[in-house]
Amino acid sequence: MNQKYIWLVTIVLCISLFGLILVQIKYYQSASKIKEEQFTLTVSKALDQVVSKLVTDDLEAMILQGGYTHNSNGLVSSKINIKGSRLSLDIPMDPTRHEKVKLSVYSENKQYNIAEGYLNPEGLTGLSKLQSQFNQNLISGNSRFAQIANQMARTRLPLSERIDMEHLPKLIAEKLIDNGIKLKFEYAVKSDNKFERRSKNYFRNPSFEKYSKQLFPEDLFSNSNFLYIYFPGKDRYIIQSYSMLVPSFILTLILILSSAFTIFIIFRQKKLSKIKNDFINNMTHEFKTPISTISLASQMLKDHTVTTTASTIDHIAKIINDESRRLTFQVEKVLQMAVFNEVRMKLKLRAINIHKIIQNLLPNFTIRVEDRNGNMYQNLDADEDLVFADEVHISNVISNLLDNAIKYCQDAPEISISTRNKNKGIVIAITDNGIGISKEDQKMVFERFYRVHTGNVHDVKGFGLGLSYVKKVSDAHNGQVSVESIPNKGSKFEIYLPLKK
Repeated sequence: MNQKYIWLVTIVLCISLFGLILVQIKYYQSASKIKEEQFTLTVSKALDQVVSKLVTDDLEAMILQGGYTHNSNGLVSSKINIKGSRLSLDIPMDPTRHEKVKLSVYSENKQYNIAEGYLNPEGLTGLSKLQSQFNQNLISGNSRFAQIANQMARTRLPLSERIDMEHLPKLIAEKLIDNGIKLKFEYAVKSDNKFERRSKNYFRNPSFEKYSKQLFPEDLFSNSNFLYIYFPGKDRYIIQSYSMLVPSFILTLILILSSAFTIFIIFRQKKLSKIKNDFINNMTHEFKTPISTISLASQMLKDHTVTTTASTIDHIAKIINDESRRLTFQVEKVLQMAVFNEVRMKLKLRAINIHKIIQNLLPNFTIRVEDRNGNMYQNLDADEDLVFADEVHISNVISNLLDNAIKYCQDAPEISISTRNKNKGIVIAITDNGIGISKEDQKMVFERFYRVHTGNVHDVKGFGLGLSYVKKVSDAHNGQVSVESIPNKGSKFEIYLPLKK
C-alpha cells in the first residue's frame, strides 16, 4: 500500500475516533444534566408532599385541641356567642406597602384579636374561602366558626408547636422513598433565620447543593419558615445511574487501542516490506558476485591454456574457498529471515557439545582477525558443555556475535570467547575491543531491525536482524542473552543455555 494512503487512513481513523469520543462526552453531559434536573424535580415533589403532610397534621392538631379562651395571646374562645358575630381583616389600601394587619372577631359588640402580622400574598388566596366558611357557620348557627378563627390564629404559633420535630426526619425519608430516592440526607428547619432543628451532620458539607421548601406557604401572615435538605451521596448516586458508562468507556478504550495497534502494524509491515525488498536486492547482488567468481575460477581450471602450476592451483582454490564461505554466510542471513517469518521457531533438538561447536567455528574467524593484525583468544573453562539444542541455530548465534565483534572494531581486533558453568547451565561470553554501545542503545539492540548508529565506521552494512535473531534463538532454548558495553571501550555479550538434564 502506498504510504500516502496509509497516512490518509490513519487521519480518517483518528478523526472518527475523536468524533466518537466527542459525541460520547456530549451525550453523557446532556444525560447528566437531565438526570440532575430529574433528581431536583423528584426531590421537590417529595418535599411538597412533606409540606402538605405537615399542613394537614397542623389542621388536625388544631381541631383535636379545640378553641382557647386566652384572648390575650391571640386565640379566640370556642364559646363565643355567635349572634352579631363577624370576621374582620384590616388590609392596607396599597398591597405593596409593608404594613401590619390585624385579624379580629367581633361578637356581641366585643372585639377579639386573633392575630397581627404582615400578610402573606399566597395566604390571601385562601382568605375568601375561610371567610365564606366562617359566614356559613354563622348563618347555620354552627359554633365551630371559632375553629376557623383558631386556624388563622395558629399561623402565629412557633414551629415547635406546629411540627413534630422528632417525627420529621422519618416523614422526609418516607416521602423520598415513595418517590424512588433511597439516599441518606441531612436536614434543617429554619424559622426567622434561626435553626429550630437540624440533623447531626448538617454543617459537615457546607458546599453541597441544598434543596429548600417553605413551610406552611398558605399561612395568612408572612412567615420565614423553611425546610432545607441535601444529600451527601448525590453525585455517586447519579454516576451509578449511568449503567452504560463503564461498558461504553471500556469498549471505546478497546477500540482506540485496537486502532492504534492496527496503525502500528501497518507501518511496521510497510517498513518490513521495504527492508525485505532491500534485503532481497542486496542478496541477489551478493549471490551473483561469489557465483560469478567461482564460475570463473572453475573455467580457469578447465582451460588447458592456463598454466596449472601448484601456486596457480592454490590461488584458484583459495578464491573458490573464500567465495564459498561468503555464499555460506549469505545463506545464513536468508535462514535468519526465514526464522522471523515463522510464528514459532522449529527446532531440531539433540544433544550437542558447545565446546565442539566453538572449536569448529574459530578457525574461520581467527583468519579474519589475523588478517587485520588482531588476536583471537579462547578460554573454554566450563566443566560441562552438553546441551539439548538445535546445532544449526546455536552455531549461527555464536557466528553472529563473533562476526559483530570483528566488524565493529576500529583498530586491530582483540576478541576472546570463553565458557563457564552457572545455575545448571553454560554461559558463552564473547568480548571485544570495539566501538561499544551506549546505555540508550543497549535497551534496544535486541529489537528487530534496530541498528546502532556507527557513523562511517567501516561502513558496516546490516539489517538489524543479527542480535534480534540471537535473542529469539536464546529464548526458544529457554536461555538468556545480555550485553555489557562501554562506548569506545568494547562490548561483552553473554548467552546462557541450560545444560541437558
